[in-house]
Amino acid sequence: MKPRMFSLKKQILSGTWFFMTVAVLLLCALLFYMVMSWQEKQNETRKEDLVSYMQTLETNYSQLHRIVREIYSGNSDFSGIGAYPSVGERWNRLYNLMNLMQVQTKVNQGIEGLFVFYDSYEHLQYSVNTNISFEEAKQLKEESRQALLTEEQNILDYVTSSGEQKWYSLFLKKNNAAIGGSISLTAGLPNDKEAAAVYGVVFEGQLYPTWAVEDREKGKDALSGAEIDWTTFEAGKTSLENCVVFYHKGNNVNLGVVEILPKNIWLYVNKNHLLVAVLILLLVAAIIRTQRFVYRELSRPLQNMTSTLQNIQAGQWEVDFSAPNRITEIEDVKQSIQLLLAEIEHYKIRFYEEELEKARIQRQYLQIQLAPHFYTNCLKNAYYMLALKEYDQAEVFLQRLSVHLRYLLQQNRSFVRVEEELDFVRNYVDMQKLMTSKPLSCEIAADEATRNKMIPIIAIQTFVENSVKYARMNDGSLLQIHISVRYRETEEGNFLDITIRDNGPGYPDELMAYLNGGKPVEDEKLGIGVRNLLERLKVVYEGDEKPSWYFENRNGAVSELILPELIE
Repeated sequence: MKPRMFSLKKQILSGTWFFMTVAVLLLCALLFYMVMSWQEKQNETRKEDLVSYMQTLETNYSQLHRIVREIYSGNSDFSGIGAYPSVGERWNRLYNLMNLMQVQTKVNQGIEGLFVFYDSYEHLQYSVNTNISFEEAKQLKEESRQALLTEEQNILDYVTSSGEQKWYSLFLKKNNAAIGGSISLTAGLPNDKEAAAVYGVVFEGQLYPTWAVEDREKGKDALSGAEIDWTTFEAGKTSLENCVVFYHKGNNVNLGVVEILPKNIWLYVNKNHLLVAVLILLLVAAIIRTQRFVYRELSRPLQNMTSTLQNIQAGQWEVDFSAPNRITEIEDVKQSIQLLLAEIEHYKIRFYEEELEKARIQRQYLQIQLAPHFYTNCLKNAYYMLALKEYDQAEVFLQRLSVHLRYLLQQNRSFVRVEEELDFVRNYVDMQKLMTSKPLSCEIAADEATRNKMIPIIAIQTFVENSVKYARMNDGSLLQIHISVRYRETEEGNFLDITIRDNGPGYPDELMAYLNGGKPVEDEKLGIGVRNLLERLKVVYEGDEKPSWYFENRNGAVSELILPELIE
């Protein structure tokens, strides 16, 4: 049969324009991607610089507040100088304070200086670090004295300026004396500053520029943000009428850092992008002259392959290359794609099955361990302690609760050392003793050789928690839990023998049938913690050596795990 004939000229003309349009769009998309990537990278760099700047200020700010408050509230020498002591006692106290301030300014390099004013702020003892000049120290002293004399509140914090240099100062008054210090707001500025930028610090709704090139005073004034309401300004990147502002707020401090850039073309593109745009124009001209080999034997088969791959990407895995071709390379590619898809389908099914199983077990593990009922009781318990002014007991309880949560949220760890797990159990038992008046004791006996051995996380805690939850006596008698961890050397290998027993009513018969015989459990909530642990043991232990377990009721529940030795 004679094949249908086509107009070569028409096909070449149509294909040429189509290819040219696609090529131009792709190249424009590439240029757009390059510009957006460059802008994103620049923005991320600016944000990272501000984060680093803010972290430095936060560290210095926290150091200053901590040291000033410690001296204010806990130093007897400072408290004494405001009580009109004798001359000898005063000089002895001032000498001790001077030594303390010198040590603190040397150890905490972020603090520019510490100052003690006494005698109604007329006299001063101070210590400054080597980063501050004599004139700057003098200015800080005078401005601090004026602030103390003019301000009536007992806590003063403010920003002091000296040219491009800015300081944040904090003072606390007591009687007729005051303790305070200053940190530099220029500490932490990026090493590679942008020449067109203005960097600054926002304090109490006011912007204090900390860096700008000297020959840009006019531009600096225009970009200083005088018309910006910083009290409501959002953190992040904000584009205004004549500038772009990058703003980052501190987490625990009343400070923010800002970078302000003027709007111009170089804020959005660079010379490389302009060069790529010129190259695109040259490529368009070249495309027009290189599209003669396009349609019959190349364009249609490739278009068919593209359509098939798009269907695959959309989830249609049935491959059908309908367009004929006589090019060996294209046919080889078709065959390779078909073989590859078959392999991908095989591994995809296998991978999904494994991941679904692991996800199910992990989800159950997290749901059990982070049960809201338990933690709601913990928070209620802490609230009642505080309401009853049992502050010491509340502090101990909250510390143990934080240890408990920190241990459970180790998502990147499947195994822990036996000693860590036992410490976690002890912490949990102590929490239970604080939470309830019901008597509870937990005895632990562990071979020294087992303390650094690795076991799955909460492998012991699961049984202890199960005993606390289900084995408490209604008559108020003592719940006794015994934990034993022994190291066993056998011909088959070395194992950890872990036994947990209590004096409660024991496991229900239905759960015992499941634990020892693998029979199904009708109540899905029955023993879910123990059942989930056994499922996890099957997943986390790989190789020939597998864990084993045994459960029985003998004057209470007895649970025994035999785990293969793992080397950390």
